[in-house]
Amino acid sequence: MGTPRPAVHRTMLAVDVSGFGARGRTVQEAVRRGLYDALIRAFAECGIPWTDDWDGTYHEDRGDGLFVLIPHGVPNGRVVGSLPHVLAGQLRRHNKAAAPDAVIRLRAAITSGEVSNDGNGVMGDGLVLAFRLLESTALREELRRRPGELALIVSDRFYQDVVRDDPVCDPDSYREVAVDVKEVHGKAWISRPDHPKPQPRRSFPRPRWSVVALVPLLAVPLSCDALAARAPEPVPCPEPVQVNVLSSAEKADVVRGLAADFGDAYRDDTGCKRAKVHVTSRASAASVEAIGRGWPDHDLATNGPEPHVWLPDVRWELDEAARVLRDNGRKDVELADRGTVARSPLVLGVAPSRASADGSFRWRDLAAFRLAAVDPAASGAALAAAVAVVGAELGEVGLDDPTAARRLREAALRTTAGPVCPDTAVAVLASEKAVGRDDLPCLTPLYPQEGTFDLDHPFVEVRRGNRPPNERREAAVTAFLGHLLGDGGQGAFRRAGFRDAAWSPGVHQRVRLGKPPLLVPEVNPAAARAAWRAASDAVGVVLAVDGSGPALALADRIASLSPGAARLEFTPETAGDVVATAVARHGSERPIVVITSATTPARPGPVVDRPVDVYGVGLAAGACGATTQLGAFDAAYPGDCVESGGVDLVDWVADKLWGGP
Repeated sequence: MGTPRPAVHRTMLAVDVSGFGARGRTVQEAVRRGLYDALIRAFAECGIPWTDDWDGTYHEDRGDGLFVLIPHGVPNGRVVGSLPHVLAGQLRRHNKAAAPDAVIRLRAAITSGEVSNDGNGVMGDGLVLAFRLLESTALREELRRRPGELALIVSDRFYQDVVRDDPVCDPDSYREVAVDVKEVHGKAWISRPDHPKPQPRRSFPRPRWSVVALVPLLAVPLSCDALAARAPEPVPCPEPVQVNVLSSAEKADVVRGLAADFGDAYRDDTGCKRAKVHVTSRASAASVEAIGRGWPDHDLATNGPEPHVWLPDVRWELDEAARVLRDNGRKDVELADRGTVARSPLVLGVAPSRASADGSFRWRDLAAFRLAAVDPAASGAALAAAVAVVGAELGEVGLDDPTAARRLREAALRTTAGPVCPDTAVAVLASEKAVGRDDLPCLTPLYPQEGTFDLDHPFVEVRRGNRPPNERREAAVTAFLGHLLGDGGQGAFRRAGFRDAAWSPGVHQRVRLGKPPLLVPEVNPAAARAAWRAASDAVGVVLAVDGSGPALALADRIASLSPGAARLEFTPETAGDVVATAVARHGSERPIVVITSATTPARPGPVVDRPVDVYGVGLAAGACGATTQLGAFDAAYPGDCVESGGVDLVDWVADKLWGGP
């Protein structure tokens, strides 16, 4: 029996695999694996974490399907406007590789309402309604008679409250149906995310003939019966061109809204929609690497559709992707910088009680703040924060300095992964957009006196030199750029907390007006990203020490850089066994640092047949010689060995463990 939970209001998604019961056990298992894989990938692509807890993405299995409670704070526009389309794409990916009898066609229902958990499971009227809608004849017939992987039904209340007036949800793609299942009698709304209903055929008005007009007409000899002639056959709308946009997570929501507005407004002279803009979001490092590889087919399952437009946070990401393309010899991919669509300077967010009177700080004082953890792989904004921390910590010495790895490791250990608010001791280095919002009063933005980095949000067109030009798509991309730079687009960015391309922040109470002084990074951003990720690595270390005072003192200094480091002591007689002992106790994933204060002769011992890194540190001259124990380890395992004299041993170890590539 689980833990009872009080009633909360949640949006819920229920899904059911068509024809599941008619398949054999082995095929059913393959279908279930494919279903969960598609759902988890789709939720991740839409920025909805897949967690099995009551406050997160709680879900329960139903054999041939399951239901999911959407976490608090996830906009319903994202649930309806993005998730079904992405899920349909993931099902297509599965079906393309699956055996014919393991193909998944899915019925899905979205409702909302109060749900509670009595310890035995979830209950609520909205959940009952979702499963009744899944069983409706209208939904079953919709999936049976038309192609596609997914048929979606939403309750009438959900349609009226969420879908009808939100262009992001594409309300025109829904049709009303009658539902009569058990105690549920009424109407609902069906949509086909991957097989939308045909565009309405445009008709021309028939002429209204008057008696006066008919008299001269009847007097004219006709070669056909003009009165019986029909109006010209309506011409169907052509399929809109698809434009895939890869956006940073920070502006994905505002870009999705602008994309929906653009798709509705971008029409030809006859009123047909000319483009459909599909917006996805990926982590910064993953986007850079996938674009640098040319977005091959195997990236589709992980990273989504190949982008025609890329909207990173900062141009450094564009520079890094261009370098990766060059390194990979990909001359067929061109990244065309079409200019800035929004801006957001990097600021320091602190509790109001810690804010300075003039709203500023100095980079050299950054170490005085306990910073929230920074993951430069996640976003361009986090990359800028990492560049700032690296620059502030190292000053003018640079990443090649022998002390760099140790100093960055110490800085990384001062960060915390805990919540920023309401902890008044934690500061966050982030974009002004993230810190300066009026709905986040727990943080006050501080601006660096020396200048800051500009998150300049470029519009990057991804062109393919090895493919014929698509003039319709090229025109749509240019028009979409114009839409983002128009009054409506720039206003949407300002309302979302960004500054527009001309640096105007709009109306926000705690944001400093005017363009701040800007800095040029002193370190290469890509190198800073790699260095900070390495310094933040939670690598565990095994310290093997010979028990002497100097060796123990050195181990203490190294342990300060690796909280929770494991230790073991050895004697000259047991020195040959130390690597095998360390692996037996702590596994081979942890690097082993062996510290000796004397030139210990090599002794025979068991050799570990698994990959393990061993670093020898000798406090005596000749400790790494070929006939010594450290020399034997150096010859047998990956790693290195160093002797005291001319090098700081802690800096050397830090460089080996946290110095990055």
